[in-house]
Amino acid sequence: MNNFLIVDKDRELCNDVTHYFQHNGYMAAKAFDYPTAEDMINNYIFDVILSDTHIHGGTIKDLLNVRKIKNANAMMIVSTEGDAVVEAIQAVNDGAFDFIKKPFCIPELNMKVKKAIGIKKLKHEVDNLRGERNLIYNAKNFIGESIEIKKVFKMVEKAAGISCPILLTGEVGTGKELVAGAIHYSSPRKEGGFVKVNCAALTEEQLEIELFGHEGGASIESQNLRIGRFEQADGGTILITGIENMSLLSQGKVLKFIQEKNFQRLGSNRPIHSDVRFIFATSKNLIAQIERGHFRKDFYHWIQGNTIDLPPLRKRRGDIILLTFYFLKKSCGEMKKSLKEIQPMTIKLLTDYSWPGNIHELENTIEHAVLHSEGDTIKPEDLRLPCTFQPVKWEQKLITLLPDGIHLEEVEKDLLLQGLKMCDWIKKDAAEILGVSEQVLNYKIKRFGITHPRWKKNYLNSQT
Repeated sequence: MNNFLIVDKDRELCNDVTHYFQHNGYMAAKAFDYPTAEDMINNYIFDVILSDTHIHGGTIKDLLNVRKIKNANAMMIVSTEGDAVVEAIQAVNDGAFDFIKKPFCIPELNMKVKKAIGIKKLKHEVDNLRGERNLIYNAKNFIGESIEIKKVFKMVEKAAGISCPILLTGEVGTGKELVAGAIHYSSPRKEGGFVKVNCAALTEEQLEIELFGHEGGASIESQNLRIGRFEQADGGTILITGIENMSLLSQGKVLKFIQEKNFQRLGSNRPIHSDVRFIFATSKNLIAQIERGHFRKDFYHWIQGNTIDLPPLRKRRGDIILLTFYFLKKSCGEMKKSLKEIQPMTIKLLTDYSWPGNIHELENTIEHAVLHSEGDTIKPEDLRLPCTFQPVKWEQKLITLLPDGIHLEEVEKDLLLQGLKMCDWIKKDAAEILGVSEQVLNYKIKRFGITHPRWKKNYLNSQT
């Protein structure tokens, strides 16, 4: 229930207005002078305050200051008559939401109040969305050392500095939302909202209302003013996922907004300007969708100029162990369990699995293993992977002999380092996945002069 306050010396007007809003589901209060209004604003929370510019015992500026201190989220509408319009405009400049001229009809006031409440809810939602920047929407927090993911890192950094649309492609679970958030929070728009919409979860009508908003009779189910996501994202970024599910008609409307920067709420012919940065995401082949007549060619041409393709986890095998230990530490912390170890055979299963659900599947697998495993070690059976999964098929050889030859020792050292990094520098685990004994591994580590701060003995020996 929304709380409404009217401040006006006209008692009859106050009674009519409070009666109307009480009848329409509001908690409505009235004050006939400044001291009463000040006391109420100091002691109660209001969503909307309607105040005349001329208040007995104080000024509208005083009232705005009181509201700013005690009711900062309240939306102030200033009523004025005749030559006091200049004062009303100044009040808006000082922080009021809007003004209305007297004499006004109550339906006109009602529209302004609904709009004020809509904007208030929008601000609250955007503030919550902005809080997400404290999560992992930061390119510096990306986990991975593979060549494939490092290419993505570089593209994210470049994309953050431009304002044109970005298209993110890749299988389900490859981290498209994470990448979109990193682009937004690394960009000059980071103080604006990061708004997300999933086309797959909405019908055509629901999607258009979600994006554009509506007024009056735009929807049979909803008759009130609703602010759309395009307005919420003004000055920020909107991520639209599952765009292959968007109808051709909706695609055309979104394209028009991208080109003109203006749109209209459903049920209204008033143009609204919004400065939005678009990021689109899909797990489908849009070229194939175009050939089937399910996607507009002109829309595709507008959004594909800056495309970032996210590799599936099976193509960045070197990152699987890094991600595993990250999710292990995260899950143990969330469940308040001591950090568990991972058996070498468990690591082998993790790296052999093809991960059709990609990063999301890996995270869920580790979370499940931490929850259900007994003891301080995660065993192969704790993973609950499909009983008969297909090992990853290598799409290319890791090492190719060049016509000019190759330095075998350099290759051996490189593979040794890869194995150690994959196993978080735990030598017995690295020996397991490299197929050698721990004694042989130690010999090669010493031979190549490999050191790590964790290996205190080796580290000290290397300094002597």
